[in-house]
Amino acid sequence: MNFPIRKISATTPDKVNGKFVKFRKGDCLGIKINDRYLAALITEKFNKYYDLTLIQYYNETSPTLTDFLEGKFFGTRFGSWEELAYASDRRMIECKLIDNSLAIELVGRLDLVENIIKASYGYEKTIEDLYQFYEYELPIRIEKTNNAEKFPDLAFVSNHLVEVKNILTS
Repeated sequence: MNFPIRKISATTPDKVNGKFVKFRKGDCLGIKINDRYLAALITEKFNKYYDLTLIQYYNETSPTLTDFLEGKFFGTRFGSWEELAYASDRRMIECKLIDNSLAIELVGRLDLVENIIKASYGYEKTIEDLYQFYEYELPIRIEKTNNAEKFPDLAFVSNHLVEVKNILTS
């Protein structure tokens, strides 16, 4: 028997099950956990999930838009020094969880480039899972970013912390 192959297609970027979602691509979020704040950028919404890209930020106060503009995101770069491209690491979380959480606040919105390349993709069921990923991954990314600065040939090999300005439209 031959069955037609159908691709999974994206739903409208503003709705899930016919209802509008609270956040959009480019929204900057402050996420309160353990009496501190994480910072995350919504890099896409696909079907019933937000794609969150974490920013290097874990402080006692909620992040500001300046923290995002001057911050670094979990991502990587590839290409050559003459033609660099940037990709973001994404953590998928259900829109419903994010929209209904009292621990999440909108800080502002950034104009992101149209198609941000995905470097990696993972799924988190809770905000606590997102924090555990951040806590585990941050020291590794700091070390790899520092090594890339010391040894430029390694700059394209690994996961880094990349300046947010590299994925902004202007």
